[in-house]
Amino acid sequence: MSLIKIALRSVQHRSLASGLTALSISLGVALVVTVLVINGVISKTFRQGAQGYDLILGAKGSKLQLVLSTVFYNQDPLPPIPYRYYTLLNTSRYSAEVEAAIPIAMGDRYQGAPVIGTIPDYFKKLIRPDGKPYTFMQGDAFKNSDVDSAVVGYTIAKQQRIKLGDKIRFGHSGGTRDDDLHDAFTVVGILDHTGTPNDRAVFVNLEGFYQQHEGNEGPLKVDYSLLEAEKDARQNGAGDARAEEDADHAGHDHDHADHERRLTAVLIVTKEQDEQVAATMSQIDRMMENQPGVSIDETQLISKRQRRKVVNTAVTALQPKLEGELLEAQAVAPVQEIAAFYQDVIGNIQYILILFAVQVIIVAGIGMMVSIYNSMNERRQEIAIMRALGARRVTVMSIILLESILLSLGGGILGVLIGHGLVWGLSPLIMEYSNVMVRFWDFQPAELILIPGLIAMASIVGYLPAVIAYRTDVAQSLQP
Repeated sequence: MSLIKIALRSVQHRSLASGLTALSISLGVALVVTVLVINGVISKTFRQGAQGYDLILGAKGSKLQLVLSTVFYNQDPLPPIPYRYYTLLNTSRYSAEVEAAIPIAMGDRYQGAPVIGTIPDYFKKLIRPDGKPYTFMQGDAFKNSDVDSAVVGYTIAKQQRIKLGDKIRFGHSGGTRDDDLHDAFTVVGILDHTGTPNDRAVFVNLEGFYQQHEGNEGPLKVDYSLLEAEKDARQNGAGDARAEEDADHAGHDHDHADHERRLTAVLIVTKEQDEQVAATMSQIDRMMENQPGVSIDETQLISKRQRRKVVNTAVTALQPKLEGELLEAQAVAPVQEIAAFYQDVIGNIQYILILFAVQVIIVAGIGMMVSIYNSMNERRQEIAIMRALGARRVTVMSIILLESILLSLGGGILGVLIGHGLVWGLSPLIMEYSNVMVRFWDFQPAELILIPGLIAMASIVGYLPAVIAYRTDVAQSLQP
């Protein structure tokens, strides 16, 4: 009979104690798995929200607030920026760097959901987190001429039971009083599930959004116009005069009202640069400071680390150029801000939760050691008989260690199943609040450490009982 079978029979012989020991380990492992999976869900939710565009142009202030308000819609927006900044991004000055610029205006809510005024290109030139274009469960995107049309996100449409052709009204308070609400918009499209905050948002035609506010004379009126003093000051500046000249030369025929309007932000998709440069990292750093917008030939870099650094720098190279010319605005790379926020805030919480979960496993391991150790007095005669039948000391010691490993692995496998089952059972709630679908088989790479870790722990906690078994005196133990 193999040593594993002997160890398994020994575990079965003490089924109650063994089962309780394995259960305590499984609960600790389940806690670790739950923390890891939930952390993966949160990380995915944060990181996938801003995919589809590289920069956000918004008012100066907190970069994090700009990202949270524009990407996740969970903060009050910063003060608006002039509409003509968006116009300028479509001129020849930025044609080499800007692939697409998407304006957005915010300030209203529908049944608690944010309302975003934008243009049809939002759904045509931006992509979903999976790299695919936006698709519609029903209908399609509104057109520029559809000033009273709206597109509704997947989750809000499901919660409010919205269908194509329904009329929706929204206002600043998000309430239901008629005097607080704007005129009705017609739903022309319902988005497929995207797994982003857009599932909980309502998108309306930007022109219609402006018309609603410009026609509102009540106390809830939003002022999207430039103050006269501010407009005069900007017109007297050299950068502004050059901007106006470029806009005129670009042939964009915007009326006076367009130049008075304001935007919450502009989402920018950057182009890949054709210019190639080979240099050391110090030279690259100096060049990026002096020549924003230049790109680096990745094939001529020395290492992967340098390649990653330069690629990240190239994505945000447009920032200093924009901020140098558009004095009221800042350009923020949302992916970088989200990564920093996640690491500084949520990442630390994750480590604390994992530390607590590991402590639970360690306590369970100590309990397993005590359980096996206490059983040694009852097993002295059993061990002596094995020794009398020819088993070596090392063989007996190996059997005890195998018992410890079997209990740990059994509890660990059960804990993994419990952890994933628990998260899977909570997936409807996770889907509702985070828009991320969690499946039973969604594993995190960090879980691969659990099995080797449990084997190492089992070897450590089983060592003391194994040494006792190793030192068992055969003659003394066989005495009645």
